[in-house]
Amino acid sequence: MSFSTRRLPAAAAETERPEDRGAAPAGRHRTGDRSTRREQILDGASEMFAEHGYDGASLRHIAAHVGISHPGMLHHFPSKDALLGAVIDRLEAHAQAALDHVDDIGVDAAALFRALDELWNPASHPMQLLASLDAGAVSRSNPGRFRVARLRRVHEHILEQCFTSLDGQGLLREGVDRGFAGRALLALVLSHAVREKTVRAMQQSDHDDVPLRDLTRLTQLFLHHPAPRG
Repeated sequence: MSFSTRRLPAAAAETERPEDRGAAPAGRHRTGDRSTRREQILDGASEMFAEHGYDGASLRHIAAHVGISHPGMLHHFPSKDALLGAVIDRLEAHAQAALDHVDDIGVDAAALFRALDELWNPASHPMQLLASLDAGAVSRSNPGRFRVARLRRVHEHILEQCFTSLDGQGLLREGVDRGFAGRALLALVLSHAVREKTVRAMQQSDHDDVPLRDLTRLTQLFLHHPAPRG
């Protein structure tokens, strides 16, 4: 897969239906209401998918979580597949924002450390949602399988590009493979996103295992001058 351009590749064989866009036939106020309700549904679906995975969250459960009737849900999203597609659209927008700023992220080590907090924090909702969907994508029947796999690859690519930029400044340790560094760092992000939902939830007291600290430690292993600045 090539990432020579700064745009995410278009999803294959997926079309957007008018009802998925929340378009109303007439009336500005009605359009605003539909758009707001659509965003509320997507918020609720994202929370449910992050918590229970795609297979564990039914449309009825999502509707109850949002506070809308099941027929009302179907009015906006005719199927769970369509709802998943719209949720993944949001994750792709998050990845695109990172891709748009890859030059800024790789400008120095301090910028990368900041980005770990702002873009790849394992406790953040986008990373917890991606981790949950990524786990479910191992199933060949998962409708979002290829889009989620592509998302993971895009994030790996962004981190690889950051390490490539740091290598060009002489900041990467000799012998460190930039692709491996990107894959390893994202793997830790997604692993910790799951850990925050499992191990963290069972801990009875504070522990010295803050996820961002672990990301920083791993990144430091790849760099010559690892101390964050600023």
